[in-house]
Amino acid sequence: MNWEFVLRLRCKQNKANPANTAFTKRCWLRLAFFVLFYCLFPSSLISTGFANPDSNSGKLIEYLTQEKTNLIIANDKAAQLLLPANQNDMSTHTQQNKAMLALTRAKIANLESVLDNQRQQQQKLSYQLKKLQQSLMSKSEKQLAQEKINKINGLKGVNNKTIALLNDNLTLAHRHLQTLLDEKYALELQQAKFDERRQLGQLHKRIGVLKQSRDNLYQRNIELQQQRKLEANFKSTLHVESKLVLNNQVINLLEHRITELELQKKLIKADYLLLKNHDVKTIQSVTETYKNAINQLSVIEQSLKEIVEMVKSEQLILTDTTLKKQFLNLQKTATSRLEEVTIQQQTLEEDLENKQAQLKKQLSVRQSFTDYRWHSWPVIFNQLVRMPAQSYNYLKTLAIKVRDNYLWQDPLPAVFFWLSLGLILLTSMGLGRVLRTVAQDKTRSRLTAHLYDGALILLHRNLPHLALMTMMVTTFYLNHVLLANYQLLLNLLLVWLAFRNLILIARLMLLERISDASGKDVRLYYRLKWLFLAGGWSTALMVFGHQLPLSSLLQDIFNRLFMLFLLAVSIVAWKSKDVIPYLMRPFLDTKKRYLRSAVSVLVVLVPLTLLTTSIIGLVGYFNLAWSLSRYQVYLLFIITGFVLARGLIFDALELLSEWMISSLKNGWLWVEVILKPLDNILRLMLLLLSTVIVFQVFGWYSDQRVMTGLAAIGKYPFVNISGVHITLVSTGEFILLLYLFIWAAKWTRELCYRWVYRNARDAGIRHSLSVFTQYAVILIGGFITLRVLGLDFSGMSMVLGGLAVGMGFGLRDFASNIIGGLMLLIERPVREGDLITLGEYEGRVAHIGIRSMRVSSWDNMEVLIPNAETFNKPFTNWTHQDSIVRTVIPIKVSRVDDPVMIQHLILDVLAIIPEILDDPPSQVFLKGIDDALIEFEVRYFINVQIHTRFEIRSKVLFAITAQFKAAGVKSPIPPLSIELKEHTSHSVVPSNIE
Repeated sequence: MNWEFVLRLRCKQNKANPANTAFTKRCWLRLAFFVLFYCLFPSSLISTGFANPDSNSGKLIEYLTQEKTNLIIANDKAAQLLLPANQNDMSTHTQQNKAMLALTRAKIANLESVLDNQRQQQQKLSYQLKKLQQSLMSKSEKQLAQEKINKINGLKGVNNKTIALLNDNLTLAHRHLQTLLDEKYALELQQAKFDERRQLGQLHKRIGVLKQSRDNLYQRNIELQQQRKLEANFKSTLHVESKLVLNNQVINLLEHRITELELQKKLIKADYLLLKNHDVKTIQSVTETYKNAINQLSVIEQSLKEIVEMVKSEQLILTDTTLKKQFLNLQKTATSRLEEVTIQQQTLEEDLENKQAQLKKQLSVRQSFTDYRWHSWPVIFNQLVRMPAQSYNYLKTLAIKVRDNYLWQDPLPAVFFWLSLGLILLTSMGLGRVLRTVAQDKTRSRLTAHLYDGALILLHRNLPHLALMTMMVTTFYLNHVLLANYQLLLNLLLVWLAFRNLILIARLMLLERISDASGKDVRLYYRLKWLFLAGGWSTALMVFGHQLPLSSLLQDIFNRLFMLFLLAVSIVAWKSKDVIPYLMRPFLDTKKRYLRSAVSVLVVLVPLTLLTTSIIGLVGYFNLAWSLSRYQVYLLFIITGFVLARGLIFDALELLSEWMISSLKNGWLWVEVILKPLDNILRLMLLLLSTVIVFQVFGWYSDQRVMTGLAAIGKYPFVNISGVHITLVSTGEFILLLYLFIWAAKWTRELCYRWVYRNARDAGIRHSLSVFTQYAVILIGGFITLRVLGLDFSGMSMVLGGLAVGMGFGLRDFASNIIGGLMLLIERPVREGDLITLGEYEGRVAHIGIRSMRVSSWDNMEVLIPNAETFNKPFTNWTHQDSIVRTVIPIKVSRVDDPVMIQHLILDVLAIIPEILDDPPSQVFLKGIDDALIEFEVRYFINVQIHTRFEIRSKVLFAITAQFKAAGVKSPIPPLSIELKEHTSHSVVPSNIE
């Protein structure tokens, strides 16, 4: 009789009445009877089975066959486990599971004992058969021996069938035991879920009560504040203030208690999550939750200490006995809460250490090759053979579930389901037409355009597959199929889509867009294509193995296949590290050095990342490999995101600068003043943001040991003397502010001149105001940056005073030049652009600085003239009022020429020269007449901002000479005075010859 089957049948019959306490007693009594029977009498059962094989072997085989059928039915029913919905059913299911586990273990032990005896009996029969076959007998004895041999062969056949049935029953029993263990684990999870809900409900109620008390205290504070306004007595006002202080501290205690309860809720959820899943990622998440809870408890502990100290100080000034007693109770409560928080913090630290030890243990787990034994390979082979059948059954079950759920729907949801599928199909077709129109081959020069084209091409070529996946997910969702049921199918489709896109990207970059005469791109493409195909299959098998109930050895094989794929990818990528930048050269603009540098870094980092991950995984440390690979992938994503963001910012600023130059009046100024510094600022902010993200990914928060150590190093004063306190942080702030004020000082003058003071009519006033604004920015920036650096001017007043006196004597000329520069800007006798003559220097004023003035001479030389020279020596400013300057040229002719004709000739020449102004008019005066010559003075006006005086003077003289030559006016010969001397004793008589 199958006691386990009867017991389970009775359990099923009594399952509907969990209140029946006799049910549990009967289960345990039957279990005790079953264990006692099989433990005390297994040998008697076997002996009766083989004492008379003709009569009892058939019964044993019948019993084993029935037992096999019962085990198959039990396994099928156990696979359809429905978790209990309440605590009462949970208790019943738990007791049933315990009883069934004990029965199954006893059955397995008994079957193994029977199997050993059957094998021993088989050996005995084989020995008897061999002995009979080898013995020498007469003919009559041989006939009897042949009958015995036939009988033994019959017994061996029956025994072989019995052993086969025992092996099948053992396999089914072990499977049933594993099912019961899974059921036990599921019940434990369900019980943990019930406990979690119960605890969270209790905490929620307590939080609600505390919040209500807090709100009441807030309302009481409002009433006390209104009462304080009405009180005129100082004593009464002090009493009300004390009550307000008391209420506020009680509110703080309530807030801390609410925070503690919220932390308990998070910890309960974390513990349930860890009980549900023991992988490395979950343990890391739970560890972070515990760390955050410990940090918040530390903050609460510090706040409670402050409350205790404040209450103690407040009690010293109180005179009211009732209030003093209330403050004393508050102090006791805060002290008690402080002790509780300290104990909680210590407990959480111990739990955190256990979690960290568990995490280290998980990371150090190694799957070695010693687990692969000869007897395990048939099991692995059988599971590999069963995988297609499992896939078919999975898809069949999923299809049946969708069909059944669809048939149970009302007409309106069914119509909505088909309309949704039709809408998805029409949307994909319309989007395909739009993409065919938009995706056209164009010459691209920016990173944004390349990314845009690539995204359009990938979307267009994957549109049918995305539409089918969307329709599939919509079908499951609208037919109320849970995500856990089609998670495997969805993951496999995502793996297929990911590797298909990898192959497509390789095709776009190596075959369709870049042509290489050497054929390196084609060879690299086919190499990557077959590699990605193998990688897709290995990834799909790994996903299949982790989401279906396969053995750990088979999962290990699939994991190692995936690690081999990563190793192959790393080797191919390393061998192609020089080929990839060469083939991507058309995509890399020569001006974008950051993009070339990023590609160079990535072609080295990606192979190294894959290589380290694959080697660690092939050794057997899969958890460690996945953890390291996750952080490495995060780092690569951050670097890639930094490069893409940098490229997008560069393209956006470039487009904006082109628009500014073409549309705005002073577009180049806005580009130089705003966009270039903005580019530097955005680059710095992007770098800081990437650094912060890296710190967040690696768990380096502000309260971590690494960050606290870095903060201590940054705040350590490496220069600490009287009035000077410099740290690394202050140095960084000083450099940042110095850069900011240098940029502001550089462009403030130009910006103020062209925009801020553009309404000033006088250009000199505009220039002076712009320069003063620039000097103000420099002065303010100098004081601020030095103060941020750590220089305390109040502590250094005496030192600075002494330095000022010494510098006053030693830098007297420098100070006079600075004062002269300020006076030039205020008085404005000279402006930038004026033509001046100062001593032997003449030219145009290029710049007026705080110390000197720069003059561009006519020889194209820059002359620096100290500002003090402008006040110590006279100078000529040719363009102080305006740029119209008169030029005077003396002309001498012979007395034989007609003066009036000469005057007309010169006036005609001045009239035809376009550079000479008509207003004021040119003039020719007769200056003097001597014995041989007539002297004229030519006066004309030119604009020296446009033309130089020397150039026009030369042009006038050339024209007058040509005019005189055409009119026959000859150059005058001045009178000569000749004196003859003789070196004799006779006197010399001088004579004048004219």
